[in-house]
Amino acid sequence: MSSPNPEKLVLWTIASTAFFGFFRLGELLLPSSAAYDPATCLSWGDIAIDSRDNPSMVQVRLRKSKCDQFGKGAQIILGNTGTRLCPVSAILRYTEARKSQPQGPFFLLSSGVPVTKMWFTAQIRDILRLLGLPQDDYAGHSFRIGAATTAAMVGIADSSIQTLGRWQSAAFLQYIRTPASQLASFARTMSASSPPTTGGRSEP
Repeated sequence: MSSPNPEKLVLWTIASTAFFGFFRLGELLLPSSAAYDPATCLSWGDIAIDSRDNPSMVQVRLRKSKCDQFGKGAQIILGNTGTRLCPVSAILRYTEARKSQPQGPFFLLSSGVPVTKMWFTAQIRDILRLLGLPQDDYAGHSFRIGAATTAAMVGIADSSIQTLGRWQSAAFLQYIRTPASQLASFARTMSASSPPTTGGRSEP
């Protein structure tokens, strides 16, 4: 993989893919470097880009997931955002850098070793530490939780969030984290409304 900062590139590509694809880390990365199984793990051939000159989306074939009890797999679409925070541009840069290794697990380190969940988690926690942010708040589901929360905050319908995250039920609602500041603001909103009628009696 030829890149000025190959490990940063793969780290960024995994993070943006996990977030915009509502992925669990186990759907993208291996539990250990020796655990690669092409029948179940994300491989080079599972990624399809509609156009390298003017890409609008990337299609990721998910061979197996936690909710896929019958092993049917799923096709996840990642759209081009047109901004610096874009999974399509990240994947394009990564695949360009990996031209000499177009096979096997999709996410590889510059040494050719598959990226594991442990390696990725350790890198993210190091970044959080450098930023002075709590490392314990990060776990394997953080990108999936963050995606659901962000989607809800920008007004994407619950039904669409359920589709994007491939949830089979409304269980996805437990992933949506409302900031404490927003919860606190609800009291002001409620106090501005007309008080309910209590039959002439007032609460003490």
